[in-house]
Amino acid sequence: VCKDDGVLRRLARSRLARLFTRFAAGTVVSTACSQLTLVLLFGLLNASAAVAGAAAFVAGAIPNFLIHRFWTWRRSGPVGMRRELVPYLAIITFSGLVAVGITTGVDRLLGNAIADRAWRTAVIAVVYGLSYLPVFVLKFALLDRLVFGTPDVTPDSAAARRRRIRDSRDQVPTSTRA
Repeated sequence: VCKDDGVLRRLARSRLARLFTRFAAGTVVSTACSQLTLVLLFGLLNASAAVAGAAAFVAGAIPNFLIHRFWTWRRSGPVGMRRELVPYLAIITFSGLVAVGITTGVDRLLGNAIADRAWRTAVIAVVYGLSYLPVFVLKFALLDRLVFGTPDVTPDSAAARRRRIRDSRDQVPTSTRA
């Protein structure tokens, strides 16, 4: 345990701490969307754990992308397919497959041990939520390093616009500048 208050204050104000806090908050929102979908499909509509888990994954993935791109990492402009969307989909597909696999496996292990659909739904919802924990920190690190955390180098980025303006100004003879 660190007893140096200065180190703790710097850590609390660091980019990583701010990002991780926003990432966790955004993940709570997308998890709520996923859990609601899972409970509705599995509990009320009697869908299988695999179908309910897959639909819950999609229901959480969409707000997850939007929240993390625009709020957590403060990205703007058009979404880059190769730069952002494809790596994002690969990372969350992995975590989604882990969650759906664990949830489906537990449902099969339960067999007929829990006959009451409400209790079975509660167990499956808890398992589904907990199944994302093993990959939570890994997902954050991969999204920060590979998808959203690197500088935006697209032609429409703010840095690219500043370079174009600077370069355009440099082409004008100094005698015409104000």
